[in-house]
Amino acid sequence: MKRSEVEERLKWDTSSIYTDDEGFYKDIEEVKALVEELKKFKGKLTSDLETFKKYLKLEEEFSRKMEKAYVYSSLRSDEDTTVAKYQEMSQVAQNTYVYAASELAFISPEILSTDEKIIDKYLEDPEISYLKHHFEDKFRAKDHVLDAKSEAILAAFGKLKNNPQNTYMIFNNADLSFPSVEKDGEEVKISNANFVTLQEDPDRDFRRKVYEKYYETYRQYSNTLASTLDGEFTAHNVEAKLRGYKSAREMSLFANNIPEEIYDNLLEVIHDNADIHRDYTTLRKEYLGVDDLGFHDIYVPLVEDYDRQIDFDEAKEIVLEAIKPLGEEYVKVAREGFEKRWFDVMPNEGKRSGAYSSGSYDTQPFILLNHTNTINDVFTIVHELGHSMHSYYTRSTQPYAYGSYSIFLAEIASTTNELLLLNYMLEHSQSEAETKYLLNYFVNQFKSTVFRQTMFAEFEHKVNKLVENAEPIPAERLHGIYKELNEELFGKDIKVDDYIAAEWARIPHFYMFYYVFQYATGFMSAVALSQKILHGTDTDREAYLGFLKAGESEYPIEVLKKAGVDMTNKKAMESAMEVARKAMKDLRAAIL
Repeated sequence: MKRSEVEERLKWDTSSIYTDDEGFYKDIEEVKALVEELKKFKGKLTSDLETFKKYLKLEEEFSRKMEKAYVYSSLRSDEDTTVAKYQEMSQVAQNTYVYAASELAFISPEILSTDEKIIDKYLEDPEISYLKHHFEDKFRAKDHVLDAKSEAILAAFGKLKNNPQNTYMIFNNADLSFPSVEKDGEEVKISNANFVTLQEDPDRDFRRKVYEKYYETYRQYSNTLASTLDGEFTAHNVEAKLRGYKSAREMSLFANNIPEEIYDNLLEVIHDNADIHRDYTTLRKEYLGVDDLGFHDIYVPLVEDYDRQIDFDEAKEIVLEAIKPLGEEYVKVAREGFEKRWFDVMPNEGKRSGAYSSGSYDTQPFILLNHTNTINDVFTIVHELGHSMHSYYTRSTQPYAYGSYSIFLAEIASTTNELLLLNYMLEHSQSEAETKYLLNYFVNQFKSTVFRQTMFAEFEHKVNKLVENAEPIPAERLHGIYKELNEELFGKDIKVDDYIAAEWARIPHFYMFYYVFQYATGFMSAVALSQKILHGTDTDREAYLGFLKAGESEYPIEVLKKAGVDMTNKKAMESAMEVARKAMKDLRAAIL
């Protein structure tokens, strides 16, 4: 449908940001003026307390206006990408941001070149004393910031550093072409977009042909892709050495102050509990009734198609019931979110695909959906609402400097909401088929988000250690590492062949460098927190709301500890594994 045909109540309310587009352009001009004002502070940012305070006030005003304008332009652009004026508006916002970042690049080096004792003295002033943690975090990096000339050289190589990732993305998304496979007298062309769907086809011989052709294509280019991966990892390792880190992994985790032991603990816990994933492989083999289970069988649904239709209004009521364990205030705010049009609900011509949560410190949350009345769409609603509620509580509680949250914590609130919904829907399941669907959904979340992402994390770490030690990583070596990890994770009931050994070449996350482990730790944390919310005390639930409100006022590990989850030891991870083990047992009982 066209956007003009969508009910107003099902569109997000961008007028809450600006009543018209002129408001956007007015703020853009004010942002540019603020940049010019901030440039006058160059060389004297920390010269005295009053100058420092004036800079802080101006910098916050600039950042808040820039973010607000950026959010507005992206929302208007995404709601209908065919409208040229909003594509232009989005470009204006991006260009302004790039210009500002370039003009104000002097700020961080100048602050970090100041004696920390001087900043500490300034922060005794009651007006800015709340920023102590903010500057403590900034100065953590001081030993890894180079002199101005060296930093300029590194910055000049920024585009070169990004080339491996950019090259891979262009190759994988635009240049790579897959062959076709015949089905029912017609040629079906394989693509990255339809691969999983084709692997769900009931025709096993067709699935096998698709699988083999797909991975044969990646193997054909695996030497080139091994080179781009080597370039990606080498760039991070070179920078880590120049900045004085012990390793590239330490540099990557340093940004969020994450101890490396968490990464190692995750790998150990998954190794210790790999039997859960192997049991899932065995269950799949038994359910499908095959003697030679292969990787072309792993996407075949273990439950019958379940197509309960749930429109947005019904989905809203289900979600509001599911989150009731979080308390009246949480539900009240969420209900207001539905009423105040946080959501852009329906698909329309030109609308961006997928779903996300957005917003800035000075706007309400905004949630993009493409609701098609499926049960999966209900999970999408509650997931994105989790993000938005996290943002709402953080921004309502914290000053601007702490008004966001670390990427290490970003998926926890959304996943916690999903688990609350799952619990509610299982308790109120309308049929045996729905129960099977939900149990399979839960187990698949563990399989894809915890086990699979941790396998990716281990592959990434093994390869990075080779690069760190100046060892070559040709394609055949990468195939061998990846194949061995699959053999350990999947077990003896599936044939780990040379096709799946090339899967590493199709995974874009390896160009995000030490990122994927956070999917697993986030899910495990959400499991622990949802258990406390459902079966714990009022104190546990208050602690969770405190987690939502904390923002960046403390380091992420400490924020999570106060919510009752300590990721520096293995207990929370092991507890999540027990939940996974029970879910597997329940699924087996339901489908066999």
